[in-house]
Amino acid sequence: MIDLHAHVLTGIDDGPKTVSDTLAVMRQAASDGTHQLVAVAHANDGHFAVSRGDYDRAFADAVREIQMAEIDVQLIPGMEVRLGPKMAEGYRQGDFLAIGDTKYFCVELPPNDFPAYTLDALYELSLEGLRLLIIHPERNRGIRKRAELAERLIRMEALGVASGGSILGQFGPEAEASAWQLIEMGFIQAVATDGHSVSKRPLRLSAYEPVLSRRYGESVAMSMLRTTPALVLQGAPVELVPHPRVGWRRWFGSR
Repeated sequence: MIDLHAHVLTGIDDGPKTVSDTLAVMRQAASDGTHQLVAVAHANDGHFAVSRGDYDRAFADAVREIQMAEIDVQLIPGMEVRLGPKMAEGYRQGDFLAIGDTKYFCVELPPNDFPAYTLDALYELSLEGLRLLIIHPERNRGIRKRAELAERLIRMEALGVASGGSILGQFGPEAEASAWQLIEMGFIQAVATDGHSVSKRPLRLSAYEPVLSRRYGESVAMSMLRTTPALVLQGAPVELVPHPRVGWRRWFGSR
């Protein structure tokens, strides 16, 4: 499996605080079957505004420690950039990093609103040749209240990636309901752990597979945890197709 979004770098944001903590979460991911992981850190964020230099150092340190510990998970670099009006400028200046060698750019929306400049700022990123990857959009109150905003993002070919905790109900019933709605609309096409520690948002992608399989079938679950993340790491486009519930497909098919 491939985890598109986890905080595993040591002492850089709200993820692991020590090298031992980093190795613990990486062992957890490896034992669960994850073989590639995008190691994000918060950027453009008032709480954890990680600089590019600090990120690069922390990433290099983590790769070295993981190799020394012989943990069989490949780290992929990437920054989780909080929405702001000057994201494109920051990317041009080298302050913000896309995912690996791809043009996928990870954007975090603020939790409480959908600012008026959001679509313009995202469009400016697309003019840089970037593919938009919106992390945990189900946790944005604006999208939860106005589904048409997600439709606008779909028209921009933005790819939504849900936090696994949302589909397990760990962020509350509104975020859970929104995650299902956005999957069924075709906006969310992958699920990541958004892991932070072995106990707080653990790095166990396998926990989401049975939940997704029951609701959408095994092929969709595999796509969300394996196929689509692989396309992202290849820099390939992802088709934003709706995923109706299995029960609904059977009901409508019998009519």
